[in-house]
Amino acid sequence: MQAVTKKHRCLINLPEVLENGGKCDIFECLFGLKALHVKIYFFTLKQKRTIKDIAIHVERDRTTAVRLIQSMVNQGLINKESEEIPYGGIRNVYSGIPQEEVKERLRIVVKDIETAIENLIKQDWRTMPD
Repeated sequence: MQAVTKKHRCLINLPEVLENGGKCDIFECLFGLKALHVKIYFFTLKQKRTIKDIAIHVERDRTTAVRLIQSMVNQGLINKESEEIPYGGIRNVYSGIPQEEVKERLRIVVKDIETAIENLIKQDWRTMPD
């Protein structure tokens, strides 16, 4: 078996890699996310965060943070809740879905990829169109 390549090292301890400014192409590829999405997921997994918190954490403006969060809410990776602010008002807070759900999605994606690779290996590539 081949040694773990640099590209695959992120799978050993993904949160630590991200915390230290690294990125994980494999995680991003499997879920179709960008490095910022992955960073936001782990940041919001620890506790509920506001858009301002998220924008500061990923070092982007508020508009970009809203766009990133909205895409993650649409994908079902982030939950959006409204909470009352002391002395009046309401604000939105965001939290990552439970890691167990993401891990289950990961298992499904890996099985789908495994099946696709097995099918590709079984094909006669000479019959494939140019």
